[in-house]
Amino acid sequence: MRIWPFRRRRKPAEPVVEHVTEADLARMAERGELARVVTTPPPAPRASADRVRATVAQLPGRPLGGAAVGRGGAPARQRPGAVLVLDDERRVTVSGSGLIGRDPASTHPGGAHDHVIALDDPERLLSRTHLEFGFGAEGSFWVLDAGSANGAELRRPGFPAVMLAPAQRTVVAPGDTVVFGGHTLRAEPVVGLVDEVQLG
Repeated sequence: MRIWPFRRRRKPAEPVVEHVTEADLARMAERGELARVVTTPPPAPRASADRVRATVAQLPGRPLGGAAVGRGGAPARQRPGAVLVLDDERRVTVSGSGLIGRDPASTHPGGAHDHVIALDDPERLLSRTHLEFGFGAEGSFWVLDAGSANGAELRRPGFPAVMLAPAQRTVVAPGDTVVFGGHTLRAEPVVGLVDEVQLG
């Protein structure tokens, strides 16, 4: 009779959980240890209701609780605005939707957007319509990649760069930089609201 040796059952190995912080990811990305780091940036800060009231109260001709007067004595509708700071030192005040690219007017004729911004493209990195922008219901400024060939990147201080997802709105906070087609864009808030009647 053959006696088989007794085998002890092995305990299953417990997985080791590594806690990787955002600082660890940033260091690994700088050293080239990660092929790509994707981090969702934090939401843009929102102004409190008290701060908005105080800002509106300081604007000339717009008393607290009142409305600006447009042409013909009718109250002027107001909407949020921003100042786009481009790398060619242009500062463009915008309110409403818009397009940016090498020749955005050719791809979107008919004036469906409030602003169409054409940029020089000596290196042939821009698409005809590279970015689309606009404002959310709460007044936040957003951009999206309009299906460009070379994409666009959001850079936020203290965070790794993030590629914009095509056709997905991304909020751009003060201090953020959007890099696209050899150009850069920053959005600065304007004081108060912009009258629609002044946009002509």
